[in-house]
Amino acid sequence: MARRNDFHKLAEDLDMIGASAFVNGPLAAARRAISELQQEGPSWTGSFSNSWQIKTLDGRSYSGDGQPGEPRSVKIPLLTGRQAFKTVFNKDKVVYTISNFSRWAGEATDLLESNFYRPTERPQTQLGLSKWEQSGQKRPTERHPRYDIFGGGEGRASRTASEDWFTKYVTGGRLDKAITIEMDNMLRRL
Repeated sequence: MARRNDFHKLAEDLDMIGASAFVNGPLAAARRAISELQQEGPSWTGSFSNSWQIKTLDGRSYSGDGQPGEPRSVKIPLLTGRQAFKTVFNKDKVVYTISNFSRWAGEATDLLESNFYRPTERPQTQLGLSKWEQSGQKRPTERHPRYDIFGGGEGRASRTASEDWFTKYVTGGRLDKAITIEMDNMLRRL
């Protein structure tokens, strides 16, 4: 009888270790990345900041509410070891996908050009106000990147995130660092 209890305890331990090592580490990295993207990205009303989402390999999706306001974290439940192992055995696929569902995501990430206007006189979030840059010029009249606030002439052009903030985050090593930190933290707990 003791062996059966030992086996049950071992199965529970393996369930926890599997979830932690293989999936919950990347999940913590995804949460950290979203938090950092919220801080780096534009924040005028807060809608873009609250439109980040995480999709899992098994089709589940967890997202912000897309509503105005200060950035809020995306709530994602931890996976069990069984769910984790199902995910791990699909080794040729990405475990989590992070994206933004805002209708302005392309413009906000500086991947698309557009014509920009202020939805309100000033940024509506404390985050946006803390990063608010005003050029004293007009925006260019033709389609342009979000960060281009120097079109000449006197005006009120402004921005709440630096040039190419998203590309710099993804390719400049910050995303890799977020993953490394969270995976190291998870492995230390084992």
